Amino acid sequence: MRRDTVPTVVERAVASVARMPAGEVILVPNGPVEGRRRLDFRSPRLRIIESQVPGTAPARNLGVREARNDIVLFTDDDCLVSAEWTEALTRRLGGADRLATTPVNVRRLGPITALLDYQRIFHVRGVDAAVANSAIGASMGIRRSEVAGGFPVDMTAGEDVEFSAGLRDAGIEPAFVSDVPAPIHLLPEAIETITVRFTRYGASPAALFLQKGRPECSIPHATSLYDSFCRNELEAPRRFEEIADRAPRELFAAFDLILTGCILTGYLEEMGKLLGREIIRIDHRGLESGWRRIDEALRTAFPWSEDWDRLPTDLRRWHVPRETSEPEFAAEIGGNLARHAPLVAGAGPDPELDLAADQVKRRADHAWAVANVILADLREGRLEPEIDAVDARLRAGGVAFREGMETMETIAMGPVARLRHQIAATGGRTS
Repeated sequence: MRRDTVPTVVERAVASVARMPAGEVILVPNGPVEGRRRLDFRSPRLRIIESQVPGTAPARNLGVREARNDIVLFTDDDCLVSAEWTEALTRRLGGADRLATTPVNVRRLGPITALLDYQRIFHVRGVDAAVANSAIGASMGIRRSEVAGGFPVDMTAGEDVEFSAGLRDAGIEPAFVSDVPAPIHLLPEAIETITVRFTRYGASPAALFLQKGRPECSIPHATSLYDSFCRNELEAPRRFEEIADRAPRELFAAFDLILTGCILTGYLEEMGKLLGREIIRIDHRGLESGWRRIDEALRTAFPWSEDWDRLPTDLRRWHVPRETSEPEFAAEIGGNLARHAPLVAGAGPDPELDLAADQVKRRADHAWAVANVILADLREGRLEPEIDAVDARLRAGGVAFREGMETMETIAMGPVARLRHQIAATGGRTS
């Protein structure tokens, strides 16, 4: 339990677990107790164990040490889980599996939370349909005998990724359990849900890369990418052309740009700290103020009062050539980064930052190959043009949903983009 979680959200989350028919529930509030509101929910199966050390990893480690059962399930203090979730993970861990994880969905309240849910942000990448690349702390189960050294306490984010990566190194694969109601993240419909959260998340791959020796987590050529971001010269920003209605399409495209920009700022700031040299200089207050202004402008420009759980999507739109443009407010997004989070280091090759470029490029090439096959199957009718069907195929191919959808859109809409550039370069003439 974190100090910044809204108390009523915590109570709903705890109640969703404690009302189940078996087992015990351990809640571990962590950090200073000053200013923390008392939890109103009570249950004979609930144990509250205070951790004086702030942070998710120490809290999880304490919970494991205090647990009385052989199987331990983890979720977060802003997630709702079901009895089916508990039963499915317990059943799997009582059999052949030693570590298991599930997808985590987001409650859709508006464009920001709908974007995070649509993009499957909290679904871990698959090795294949049955095995996950890592386990997510918001929905994880493990046998106590496998915990060993516990979650790493020297990381501010990504400790669940490193924990499960260590288990994979030891030959323990995270089973991906998909036939179960996924936990629901109760995230607020606020710009800070993207900006604050994903700036913090951006620090995770930097720490995994430099502190834990996991180069596959790095973002090669990050300074060049960030520089193009600030100058509004991204080569192929996500346009969400598969969404038929312009309002949610433009909102998703803009908020996804902001999300990516925040990941990059968090990554470059953390890389600078770990390398002992300044790469980016962030005015966090000014940056957040700018994001709030852009958020307000976007919602004013593109009001949409329909049901966010029923987005009008049609993957066949990718087959129809149409003129596309950069996301609305893309220039303002890049300008906010340039003003309040400028690069201090030069943009371009950097031996320390780009150490794993070849390895990450191989993954991108693999994603491109998988995306091409899926697009061909969509065009030829061998795959239903449904988001869930594409998600299953991407997972089976070892590609994250967000990365795969962006790659497929780039391939599908590429001829349109090339024609537009050709027309611009020839003054309106085409051959």
